[in-house]
Amino acid sequence: MIGCNAPSSNDNKEKERLNNEIELLKKEIELLKNNSSNKKIDESSDYKKEEAKGGGSSEGAVDKTVYYGFYFSVNIPPNFTVSKSGGNEVYLISQDETVEFFVFSPLWSGNPETYLKMAPTEELEYEKTTEVKEGERPNQYGDDITRWVTLKAKDGSYVRSFVSIKRQVGRSDTHHVFGIKYKDKASYEKYKETYLAFKKSLEQFAD
Repeated sequence: MIGCNAPSSNDNKEKERLNNEIELLKKEIELLKNNSSNKKIDESSDYKKEEAKGGGSSEGAVDKTVYYGFYFSVNIPPNFTVSKSGGNEVYLISQDETVEFFVFSPLWSGNPETYLKMAPTEELEYEKTTEVKEGERPNQYGDDITRWVTLKAKDGSYVRSFVSIKRQVGRSDTHHVFGIKYKDKASYEKYKETYLAFKKSLEQFAD
């Protein structure tokens, strides 16, 4: 019967992995707040990649590749390439093809083309939604709704996690999504810090 046996070591490891993943995803709300920008995008430009010099001074400066969407930019990590893109979203895949990053960052609201949908070949492993009402957090204007989801391929070939962040700004809404798809736990651990840096590099443009 369920509940009669002590949890196995595999169960404990899986719980530990999920807990680590949840903590990682929780940081995304703060990352969005810290990286919002009032920079105005050049209306004549489309999304593109370009080489730019990183760092505030010549000392320690490194080359980086920047991807530009319609109203956002994000750094492409070393050994990653764009596998699919649209005006408000982009997929980046690692050179060894074990990890894929995703970001959806429109000017205001909207949804990714397919990323929030569970495919017939996937099953739900974890889901949690939190809502913070206006006034419950200092300097917050409007409600925040954050949804964490982890999906697993039925054949065990990958795990995909994303966080959807919806925020009211006056009478308007904003929506951002970060996601990571990985082959196994080893791949996740290998690229975890790279994923955090990728999210931190997001810059949102104003209209």
